[in-house]
Amino acid sequence: MQNTNECINWIEEAITKDYIRLYEHKYFSNIEKIGIGGFGKVYRASWRNSEQYFALKSFFNLDNVIAKEIVHELKLQHDIQFHNNIIKFYGVVKFDPENGDVQSKNYLLVMEYADSGTLKNYLKENFNILTWNDKYNLACQLACAHSGNVLVHQNIIKLSDFGLSKRIESSSNTQSKLFGIIPYVDPKRFGGRRKNKNSTQKYSLNEKSDVYSVGVFFWEISSGQPPFYVDLALEISQGLREDPIPDTPEDYIKIYTGT
Repeated sequence: MQNTNECINWIEEAITKDYIRLYEHKYFSNIEKIGIGGFGKVYRASWRNSEQYFALKSFFNLDNVIAKEIVHELKLQHDIQFHNNIIKFYGVVKFDPENGDVQSKNYLLVMEYADSGTLKNYLKENFNILTWNDKYNLACQLACAHSGNVLVHQNIIKLSDFGLSKRIESSSNTQSKLFGIIPYVDPKRFGGRRKNKNSTQKYSLNEKSDVYSVGVFFWEISSGQPPFYVDLALEISQGLREDPIPDTPEDYIKIYTGT
């Protein structure tokens, strides 16, 4: 668990040097769990009993891999601040939000709270009132974000992290739960292997893969729903695509089809 201790030491040293702000737990109230994933939980908390909210991100089982990735995430979050399309990182707080235990050794990330949740939920709740200008605006913001970790706050697309959960899954050698994300992944990833001289290797995702993923999100914004209804890895890898939604402006279609 050496890396875990190094993670804690790095955080505490960063706090001492004012590199990262440490919040007092007493200022957070009305704590509500709003999300859970394979690597941790996310809570919504009021700030000083006001209507201002923060998101608190916790992590399961702070093992060597997760500890290393958390430090990597903290460094990125600290270095890339104040971009309008990135969820803001404010600092850390040390307590257990489940029982209020202030003796807990676990740190939580204090993040900007996105009031409309995920892009999927936002479209579900607001699609009927979105104009094409609204959809163009969301698409342009998403092009800047270049990520599937997309939230919406006050009608603004927000990148929620820098692929932390994806890196943890990859580093931990866990089986990725692809059922919900297959339509967003570059189809070449499902095409098996490609030859490299005398050896073979899996296709590596790259910048073109990001462009493909963003294009799928553009289609989702135009339709108001995620693409496909089941996981169709084989069919997608063989060229299956969703058709443009009727009445979609030609200029918008060109954005995500490149035609």
